[in-house]
Amino acid sequence: MSDKPQRRLAAIFVLDVSGFSRLMAEDEAGTLNQVLAQQQSLIAPAIRSHGGRIIKLMGDGVLAIFPSVISAVEAAAGIQAAAARNRHLQLRIGITLGEVLIAQGDIYGDDVNIAARLEALAPLGGVALSAEAYGQVRGRIPYAFEDLGLHEVKNIPEPVQVYVLGDELTSLPGLHPVAAPEKAVQAASPPRRRAGRPVWLALAAFTVLAAAGGGWWAAGMPGLHGAGQAASGAEQARPLVAVLPFTAASASPELAQALTGEVIRALAAVPGLAVVAPASSRAAAGLPQNQAAKLLGTEFLVSGHMPAAPLQGIRLDIRSPSGQATLPPRPQTSLSAVASAVAADILSSFSQPMRKVAASPVPDQALMQLLAARSMLAAGRQQEARLAVHQALLLVLGLTEALVLQAELDLELLTGPLASLPQRSAKAAQQLEGLPETPGTLRIRALAAQFSGAPDMALTHARTLERSFPNDADGHLLRAWLLQMEGQGTAAEAAYATALRLNPVPPALYRSLRASMLFDAGQEEAAVASASEALALEPRAQLAQAVLCAGLATLGRFDEAGSACAQLQAEGLTLDQAAGAFPYGSRAGPGSPLQRLRTGFSLAGLPGRP
Repeated sequence: MSDKPQRRLAAIFVLDVSGFSRLMAEDEAGTLNQVLAQQQSLIAPAIRSHGGRIIKLMGDGVLAIFPSVISAVEAAAGIQAAAARNRHLQLRIGITLGEVLIAQGDIYGDDVNIAARLEALAPLGGVALSAEAYGQVRGRIPYAFEDLGLHEVKNIPEPVQVYVLGDELTSLPGLHPVAAPEKAVQAASPPRRRAGRPVWLALAAFTVLAAAGGGWWAAGMPGLHGAGQAASGAEQARPLVAVLPFTAASASPELAQALTGEVIRALAAVPGLAVVAPASSRAAAGLPQNQAAKLLGTEFLVSGHMPAAPLQGIRLDIRSPSGQATLPPRPQTSLSAVASAVAADILSSFSQPMRKVAASPVPDQALMQLLAARSMLAAGRQQEARLAVHQALLLVLGLTEALVLQAELDLELLTGPLASLPQRSAKAAQQLEGLPETPGTLRIRALAAQFSGAPDMALTHARTLERSFPNDADGHLLRAWLLQMEGQGTAAEAAYATALRLNPVPPALYRSLRASMLFDAGQEEAAVASASEALALEPRAQLAQAVLCAGLATLGRFDEAGSACAQLQAEGLTLDQAAGAFPYGSRAGPGSPLQRLRTGFSLAGLPGRP
């Protein structure tokens, strides 16, 4: 490139890590490693793939230019979606359109300063645009920006008009004009101004992140391909229905989306329909219906809109291959009643009876805290989830679903240390003693029974879960893992296929348990691949780390196995402790999967006798 200064019109893109100084104070080395890894594996490739050019990396930030604003926003969408999905450091992005002076490999001009100030005004996980940049995308993408009005910008004489896009940015299907259906394009203009939230403001801070990865039995990730045989004929005979995240006209959009999960949970016990799990439903948020149908593998789609206050009900649009039906909203006296009424309307549309459940309705304020806790757990924000659970229990002492969430947080199956996993599972089951059978209580009881050496009891709980709550995808996942542990490979594959049918955009835990199943079946190469995928989504997934360690050693890839085991060794994990996280029942003799696992750990360098 010539050293002569050049002037060019460009989309200026500034990205920054939120809370960098605080994170550095807490863990300097760890934060720097995360920032560098995020820049190299996510941010830089996304910028280059959309025609952008990185001008410089600024410690925790990135300055880049793009040939168009749409390209810049597409890159931002990809970066923010992946950051949310993989629980990377949280980012803010600012974009403006202006003339820059390019000299000595750097860029100069007032618009560079404006982009930096816009980044500071962007929401967490979102993007802020100037009026010039917004003018390039208005009406050309199917999403509505919020108009934040005029803002004074340091060293710039005129105030800057700011437009922001937050959660929706992580679910943009594609920003080219042809991707937007007519109604969606109309919705994008004019921008909406930020208004005061009604009573549901308490939930607004607990954003349901599209495609977020996270806690036990939660979050959405890209689907697993070639996962095994198809679900059973009886399962395939059940029509698969996806309830897409609800939208709202004036109420909190976070509340509308969170209520979608509550409706889906109300359908867990329905035997005549298969219902897509909340995690996969969230992954389809904002997609045009054809794309949502393709992603979720079904032509039966239910979308809902809250036209007024939440208690005024939700209007449903139900799409099937034979046409589309609309059901009017039905006013109710509580949020629990709203969710129940919507579930009943869905079932009625498919000629299915609503199962009577003898449970007291949850007061609105407590339900809002539960919804917030589930959202935080799905986003991997455990401490905030704990706080919301605590608030729910203060409002309703002994609330079953709050106690289940508390036990799941304490169990921490995906990211908790392997050494104490058996003890944590027993403690979680003790916390739930005396509570009624729900999907959560049955899952934890089954897991605790397996770790306590009672595999028959574990499978009994898992089969009760299958019969009573056939739409609980995570129950099918757990049953698949337990069946494989007991050597019932054919039944395990069918259960796993059912789990994927109900949760086609599964989280890291699915890949982690799948890796364990594949190792058990003697498919070490596939096990290593699945464990690697789990760790790419959640680097703290210790079960996957252990399978990767043993699998590589079993394949004779000892250098790689040693590297994979280094993190486990650094935490002082012994061979016995690692093996104890794989609760085999009677299959523990010479030549057994457990013995192969122990040998792999020993070859990889974990201390202890194989």
